[in-house]
Amino acid sequence: MGYLAGIDLGTSSVKVLIMDPEGKSLAVSHRDYDVTTDKIGYAEQDPEVWWNRTVETIREALEKSGIRPEELAGIGLSGQMHGVVALDRNKRPVIPAIIWMDQRSAVETGEIKSLAAELLDTELLNQPGAGMMICSLLWLKKNQPGPYDKICYVMLPKDYIRYRLTGTIGSEYSDAAGTLALSVKNRHWCMELIRRVGLKDDIWPRLSESWQVAGTIQESAAKETGLCTSTKVIFGAGDSAAQLTGNGVIEPGVTACNIGTASQIAAVLASPICDSQMRLQTWCHTPGEKWYVQGGTLNGGSTLGWLKKKILKDSRPYADLDREAALAPAGSEGLLFIPFLAGERTPFMDPYARGVYFGMGMKHEQSHIIRATMEGVMYNLKECVKILDEMGIQSSKMIASGGAAKGTTWKQIQADILEMPVYTTKTEEEACQGAAILASVGCGIYGDVKEACDAIVKINDTPVEPIQAHVNTYRRQQELFKELYLKVKDLYPHL
Repeated sequence: MGYLAGIDLGTSSVKVLIMDPEGKSLAVSHRDYDVTTDKIGYAEQDPEVWWNRTVETIREALEKSGIRPEELAGIGLSGQMHGVVALDRNKRPVIPAIIWMDQRSAVETGEIKSLAAELLDTELLNQPGAGMMICSLLWLKKNQPGPYDKICYVMLPKDYIRYRLTGTIGSEYSDAAGTLALSVKNRHWCMELIRRVGLKDDIWPRLSESWQVAGTIQESAAKETGLCTSTKVIFGAGDSAAQLTGNGVIEPGVTACNIGTASQIAAVLASPICDSQMRLQTWCHTPGEKWYVQGGTLNGGSTLGWLKKKILKDSRPYADLDREAALAPAGSEGLLFIPFLAGERTPFMDPYARGVYFGMGMKHEQSHIIRATMEGVMYNLKECVKILDEMGIQSSKMIASGGAAKGTTWKQIQADILEMPVYTTKTEEEACQGAAILASVGCGIYGDVKEACDAIVKINDTPVEPIQAHVNTYRRQQELFKELYLKVKDLYPHL
């Protein structure tokens, strides 16, 4: 039997899933790592740490699965989007990876938006945001010309892991779409924009479909990981597209709400269209000739993690916080939270934004603060859903994923604020499974991504239904949430 693996290189950890071709999980392993934030607005990670943690995780997953390395037919990859890994002529990192959370290129985003001009509508279908590859590269050119001059190759985070596994450099459309250097409409690097910005034009990797084979495990990687050199490695996908794939969201008519470190609302498109004001993002999807429109926010489960670790200093598992949040009523008795701890991309495109608790009174307890934090994330996602409605994108089903899909209170808040039934899948690790699904296609086990999803993804029959009394409360709070942001946004640049 040809087993499959999915590697998901996230912001806070790397995970490896090994499964059989029907989707039965044999092993899941993970290793954590940190984000370096030594300067305000900076967010960096060491690619060598990524690789070392990936090696450890692969070895552990192989041991836990009980399979022989030669039985592993293929590996797919998923990874955090937007960031830049820059290599020199010896294919070694020039600088630490600048990841999606990084906000140092706020000024450069405005410059690139001006230079892109008509390309925003005709090719890119998105506007620049701090932390995107093209913005970080322009910042490097302007502020660190020495390291910039040494750059010979650029790639996205998960592409670096695939390079270490196979020795080949490349990327694929779903992840490249988030660099703002790709023509999302026509699926090729937008060299016109790259020239206008004044960046090197010979550093961009070749592009493939998410399910195509990039190579096999090279000898050096086999020795480190315990993998077999005959195992195929598939190009994979950015984590948003991989999560959608892992939940079977590959056709129009289904919307997904993912709350991991960041959070996203996404709907699949048959043709490349975009929000006229470009508050949402339009990215390439894994099946090929499919796209998805997404409200990709910078703040999701990270806000609850910040509250738990830095404010409450609470060592309990997140499930306990979820249960405590249920002790407070819907709406947290008027306590509102603007969750923009890392600035915000969608829907306000405000790199200067910060978090705000508003309306706190003597009646409020810890349960209110926890619940208000969760609700704040959802209020922001609801603003994204309003834009999908404006675009005329219809949905008959919502699939919840990420850490929030595991919490009873989180799921109920999603159903109540988004005003629709929320389904979940039996998928254990959505992005990992999405990557493994792509590997199943690349290895020829299934004919295409849809066939693979139909065979592997199982949806739980019973959804979480909205509670009308909660819906009414949240509708009132939603208006206050938006008004509050608009009233304080001009103060943020002065902080």
